[in-house]
Amino acid sequence: MAIVFAVLNLFAQKSESNSLQIARKIADNVVNETIFALRDTKQKPVLDIQVIDFPKIFKGDRVKQAFAIANISVEKNIKLSFGVSYSQPIQIWINNKLKLNGSDIDKFYFKETAYSMFCFQDTFAVDLQKGMNEIIIMTSSESLPVIFLRELTRPNEKVQSRFLNFSSNYGGEFPWGFISADELRLTFADKSNSQKDLIDKLFNKNIISKLNVMFESETIIKELSLNHTSTFNKEAFTDWSYPNGILMMAIMELSKATGNESYNLFVKKYCSFIRQNEALFKKQYFVDHDLRTGCYRMFRMSMLDDAGAPALPFAEVSIQDKIHDYDSLLFASADYIMNDQPRLKDGTFCRPEPEKRTIWADDLFMSVPFLTRMAILKKDDRYFNLAAKQIINFHKYLYNQDKKLYSHGWFSSDDKQSGIYWGRANGWILWAESGFLSHLPRKNKYYNKVKKIFVNHIYSILKYQDKDGMWHQVLDDKRSFEETSCTAMFIEAISQGIMLGIINKKLSANVFKAWTALKTKINPDGDVKDISCGTGLGYNKKFYETRKRFDNDPRGLGAVICAAIEVTHLENYLSSNASF
Repeated sequence: MAIVFAVLNLFAQKSESNSLQIARKIADNVVNETIFALRDTKQKPVLDIQVIDFPKIFKGDRVKQAFAIANISVEKNIKLSFGVSYSQPIQIWINNKLKLNGSDIDKFYFKETAYSMFCFQDTFAVDLQKGMNEIIIMTSSESLPVIFLRELTRPNEKVQSRFLNFSSNYGGEFPWGFISADELRLTFADKSNSQKDLIDKLFNKNIISKLNVMFESETIIKELSLNHTSTFNKEAFTDWSYPNGILMMAIMELSKATGNESYNLFVKKYCSFIRQNEALFKKQYFVDHDLRTGCYRMFRMSMLDDAGAPALPFAEVSIQDKIHDYDSLLFASADYIMNDQPRLKDGTFCRPEPEKRTIWADDLFMSVPFLTRMAILKKDDRYFNLAAKQIINFHKYLYNQDKKLYSHGWFSSDDKQSGIYWGRANGWILWAESGFLSHLPRKNKYYNKVKKIFVNHIYSILKYQDKDGMWHQVLDDKRSFEETSCTAMFIEAISQGIMLGIINKKLSANVFKAWTALKTKINPDGDVKDISCGTGLGYNKKFYETRKRFDNDPRGLGAVICAAIEVTHLENYLSSNASF
């Protein structure tokens, strides 16, 4: 059977265009390098967050009060602020001084709101001495709490504190030692000791070394298996993430373009694998507090990166097969975007990084394609209308009238654009708009306005195309490197615009010139080069011009596959509309 399939596959490729054959090689690499499996691994602390889980340590023991002990190490005398969330009342003592008397458990809240940014229910500041500073957390109720504790930092800023075990004899990953109040009183055979007496004893190094302190035992969790022999092995292709969601969507489009059902089956397997392991990863995230468990973005759900683009293949499969298997996943993403995603006062999607209420061009693609599919799936124009409003508002904030390009971001603090015209940022915008216009009914009240925005942007980017056909990492600076993903996105958008009849067919020359150049970035084995790595919002050109480039980074693979497909569609379209 496998031999027959291989022969048929080879025959199909011979009848395909060169561009589709290239797309197939790229997709085949993804298919062959994807591992649908989990592996055991030892849980480790992540994100510099201290998770002090009293119930896990004492389990079924009838412990009414307990203490957690550790050291905070700093390299100089310094005042630092910490965020803390706690499910039951606690006290935090540092160097035998009370720093937090936390009793307001009704407002318990802990959430990662952006990349390495967090919201806690409480904060406190402390002057720390160079070297070791002893910290003790005391529970203050008959129910034991789970506590999240972290130094407060600005986005992308490293912490200046390290949490270490108070005992040099303990070499575990988690630094905290635990002891119950009853055990402590029993040690001193004095049940009359007050809480302050017990705290004083715990801060006495001579006494604490004699205590029977408990430590967290090793926890084995399941993580997604990585193919360490693949070119891009930094992330699993089976994770719930925006690059993978876009890549899987592209592979489904390749299945339609080639008629090869194996690609479709691969994406269905991807969706099914995530669904089958959802409960396991949910438990590891919320119960084991492994905040970087497999598919953690599905549970974090605090930004458009977590919601819209990762759900694209699930929406595609649901539309194609008319099934409801993934409704809960799709509704969770849709509910977040419709109700919980941060917005400006006028409803424009924004982020809390690197400053509060910042608009990122990326977020148009992280939302609009998914909203488009929800409109189709649920036959609900609310999704179309929200997507259109975002396109119009992003243009208002990000489009620079002088450069005729989109800035990567806009800052609400000074009502200014970031002023850097990142290639992929403009690519995200145009790719989102071309797909939207392909599905938006022309009678929709927003159609003409969105079309005008799209067409004007298309004609603008043509001015920045290099003579060899590529576009650059920073569009208006040809000293920056030629970048693969944005070139692919522009190919896709221009091609779709021509076939929609809203862009002049003569621009097909720009498409084919770009595709000829882009092919030089793809080797005979289907490896794609010069894809800019994941890129936050930068304040200067150097930040963008010095970004690393990774071969086969999924942040660009999906775009390249779609570009190849659209080139083929454009060739067919032009051959059937020969006079132009």
